[in-house]
Amino acid sequence: MPSYFLAWKYLCARRGQAAIMLAGMTLALYLPLATHWLVDRFDRDIRARAEATPLVIGAKGSRFDLVLHSLYFRSRVDGTVPYGEVRALREAKLGKVYPLHGKFTARDQRVIGTTPEYLNFRQLPLAQGKSLQHMGDCVLGAVAAQQLGLQPGGRLRTDRDNLFDLAGEYPVQLNVVGILAPVGTADDEAVFVDIKTAWMIAGIYHGHDGNETHDTSPKFVKKYLEFTESNRDSFHAHGDPNKFPLTAIVLAPTDAKAMALGLNRYQSGDQPLQALKPPDVVKELMSTVTRVVQMLDANFMLMAVGTGLLMMLIVLLSRRLRAREMETLFLLGCDRQTQLAMQAAELAILFAAAASLASLAAWFTAIWAGDRLLTLAA
Repeated sequence: MPSYFLAWKYLCARRGQAAIMLAGMTLALYLPLATHWLVDRFDRDIRARAEATPLVIGAKGSRFDLVLHSLYFRSRVDGTVPYGEVRALREAKLGKVYPLHGKFTARDQRVIGTTPEYLNFRQLPLAQGKSLQHMGDCVLGAVAAQQLGLQPGGRLRTDRDNLFDLAGEYPVQLNVVGILAPVGTADDEAVFVDIKTAWMIAGIYHGHDGNETHDTSPKFVKKYLEFTESNRDSFHAHGDPNKFPLTAIVLAPTDAKAMALGLNRYQSGDQPLQALKPPDVVKELMSTVTRVVQMLDANFMLMAVGTGLLMMLIVLLSRRLRAREMETLFLLGCDRQTQLAMQAAELAILFAAAASLASLAAWFTAIWAGDRLLTLAA
């Protein structure tokens, strides 16, 4: 392959020119590859999570917000669901019912109030410590534990929901009792607590936290509430528990009939709640994303045509600049066909290198940015 040998030697001798052409070709190939691979991974991940969540129930409002909140704990929902709905679904024996309360954060990590059974539903094994047992306990997802730098036995203080509400409830100091094994889903970034603990953070549950003297001096006034063996039993709530708020409910029906009954339960127009099938909502969401990708494809096609024309111009100008060089090669016995083959080999080498670099960069982008892409739904 003398043409490839001569082409390689020429590119090595013109490193600056070759690097510029390589960078342009790599960028032109990288953008469409990275876009498609990111969208494909996003589609695959979000559909898998949706398929594992048969039915979600929440206040009427944005369907996308409710589903994304139930799947990824990101979006804020429009309203709340009374806890009595959980009891009613359990009494109807439609399937497993998992309450969710995802309004609060702890050092910017989402705090999810639920039941220990939810961890089994999502197949979240413990890597360290133990599961939720008492009010005030929390279990950290693998990523949350790493970002917070906490281990079982540590303490985690919740954030104020409203920094300007000076008369509001104190932050709550949670007791870290366990760390979940990494599973590669949104659960890795969550802080899981018992549903009563979530209501405690919301100010529904209250109790006595060590200042029995009611002294208002700074050394006695606490800046947060904490759970200890001595005060744990003092926390209680007033009012009807059936009216206590949730942000969503996940229902795993026992069969197709239970699924139909669950959907029909919230079909009436005066019903303040809605039941959604996450796979259907995610499919609709992805159809919008697909249309955006199609628009990007048209833009990438125009960019590819422009890059191709630019490369043709470079080749034509290069032939003029290299006229004396080509004439010397001809006098040395290199015919015109071999000269054209050499220039074609130069482009082939550059294209192969650009395709390899673009594919590698797009693959790293899909790995690095794939998880972060889901945060765009927040």
